[in-house]
Amino acid sequence: MNKIEVLAPVGSQESLTAAVRCGADAVYLGAQNFSARRKAQNFSDEQLAQAVKYCHKSAVKVYVTVNIMLKQNELQQALDLIDYLYRINVDGIIVQDLGLARLIHHYYADLPLHGSTQMSIHQKSALKLLKEMGFSRIVVSREMSKQQLIDFCTEAKKENIEVEHFVHGALCMSVSGQCLLSAMLGSRSGNRGLCAQPCRLPFKVKSGTGHDLSLKDCSLFNYIDELRSIGICSLKIEGRMKRPEYVAITTYSCRQAVDGLKVDDDEMKMLKDVFSRSGFTDGYYNHQLGRQMFGVRNEEDVQSSQETFNKIHQLYRWERDKIGLNFFVKAEVDKELYLQADDGVNKMEIYGDIVSKTDKITNENDLKTSLSKLGNTGYYLANFACVCDKNAFVPRSQINQLRRQAVEKMNELRENTIEHQTIKTEIINIEKEHCLRKTYIRITDWKQLPANINDVDGLIVPLWQDIEEINKEIIAEIPRWFTDEKDIRQRMEYMRKHNVCKAYCNNLAAISVALDYNMEIIGGNYLNVANGTSCETLKDFGINEITASCELSLKEIAEIKTDADIGIISYGYLPLMLLINCPLKNGRKCSECDKNGYIVDRMNVKFPIRCYMQKYSELLNSTPIYLADKIDDYRNLDYQILYFTIEDKRQVEKIIDCYKDKQVFNKNFTRGLYYRSVK
Repeated sequence: MNKIEVLAPVGSQESLTAAVRCGADAVYLGAQNFSARRKAQNFSDEQLAQAVKYCHKSAVKVYVTVNIMLKQNELQQALDLIDYLYRINVDGIIVQDLGLARLIHHYYADLPLHGSTQMSIHQKSALKLLKEMGFSRIVVSREMSKQQLIDFCTEAKKENIEVEHFVHGALCMSVSGQCLLSAMLGSRSGNRGLCAQPCRLPFKVKSGTGHDLSLKDCSLFNYIDELRSIGICSLKIEGRMKRPEYVAITTYSCRQAVDGLKVDDDEMKMLKDVFSRSGFTDGYYNHQLGRQMFGVRNEEDVQSSQETFNKIHQLYRWERDKIGLNFFVKAEVDKELYLQADDGVNKMEIYGDIVSKTDKITNENDLKTSLSKLGNTGYYLANFACVCDKNAFVPRSQINQLRRQAVEKMNELRENTIEHQTIKTEIINIEKEHCLRKTYIRITDWKQLPANINDVDGLIVPLWQDIEEINKEIIAEIPRWFTDEKDIRQRMEYMRKHNVCKAYCNNLAAISVALDYNMEIIGGNYLNVANGTSCETLKDFGINEITASCELSLKEIAEIKTDADIGIISYGYLPLMLLINCPLKNGRKCSECDKNGYIVDRMNVKFPIRCYMQKYSELLNSTPIYLADKIDDYRNLDYQILYFTIEDKRQVEKIIDCYKDKQVFNKNFTRGLYYRSVK
């Protein structure tokens, strides 16, 4: 049976103890900075070092999350943190930022690099690029179905990349790494670890539930054997913001399932009592989407009984007897008492007092009994052997003392306190003068094609649109989410036959596909590029036009140091969420939908939702970004994209004219985050 890892979330010292004592094989936690759960307690440098020692003593690995989008002025500080983590022997770093991944792979090649779920990895075509970038493990998107996981794991095995998958905990409404809702509404970015969870507030679609952006928590403990056979190497539990009791029961239940014991009704009740949102769902895994996946945390969910918490506390009251010790004793008269101990890797020898000869005889069972009393140490007696003279006497206090010494020394060996040396690192900044030279427009369909097309430099169209003959460079927009790569490649072949030589790509899978067809590539906004080193990563793949993250201010974009061309989305109803389970399904069937619905917040503000080929949906901002009158503020920019979604042809033409003349179109617009950025 393939080994599979139980990976527990840790946001505090008590949660760490709960995870280790309840059977985690590994934990993931954050430092004080640069973690996607910046609101958790997290760990100081000294606490991190102690956590690593404690976990290694208990045969538990430690993965540290440095998984936020990094701004240019944060890179060196983040790299300094990596150096510290390297020196204290953490077992892996979980990363989102392409630039930080590049730096880690360059300076710390022997430090395992894990791709965060924030990278939105869900297609096997991304694996080749991830391998080149140095990733040894990928945390795949939670929205993947069983069949998608099978296909992905099959290819990942060929690339020798491990696959980690969430098996319990909260589900974001949007694909992770593709959500701008919290950032746009309140300047608190999910990509920066400060999501305010506005999706849990009342958002309504027609005939919906009233909380139509709030999903139930996922729970896949009943599918552990399937996940193991598929090729998942690590079972990740969400919840670094949760209390220790949550960490304890979820880790314990996962451990039970991995060890072949079914999660019984009592455990399921405890799981619900400690945290749920109207129960749990396995909808994504079984590809059963729709209303049954939605839920909120109601009063019944909150009223957990104290009896449940008392039961859970018992689960992590004592250290788990996880590590077997082998003892060999020599008790020879007139020689020092000798004890050899090993755990299969570490070995030691300890000597005691001279063994005397008396009428009181110590036998083999006496020695074994004393050495087996390992109590709350985390060890158990695995094997015992001895050589004992027939007339030898060993006081019980002496063998007990040797046992205690053996445990202390074994703890020291297992803590692995040997530190790596500091590695000198450097962020290379590339200076280049930039000026606005190009304007691209993106349209959803040909009905929006403007008459003043000659005023723009290129036309971005979705990959599924058939090509019409126009005298302008056409750029194929590859979907942010796709399940059928064969269908995508057929469309790419169609585009190439119609002389389309350029692609607009928002994830690594799309980049990989475009490269296979020798296309030039514009890197999209949803690659979450915020620093020059991320630009250099994309340049490694031949990408010389890169759209900066919409979560940066114009000032921060100007600080990006790269010789690539940098652009922004300067107009558009910006897609705020990438949705696999469409909220509109809460109120009607797909067959009844005109694909032009909307969702309403508690202030009665309407957010359009647009469905694409019944594969995925996007929730758009209620008002468009508009910067036509602010073009003179652009610095460090080479191109802009006018991103049209719900506008008609007349509006498209008018907006193009306004950008050409630097004029305001109307008063109903937003400046986005370009003048306020995110925290």
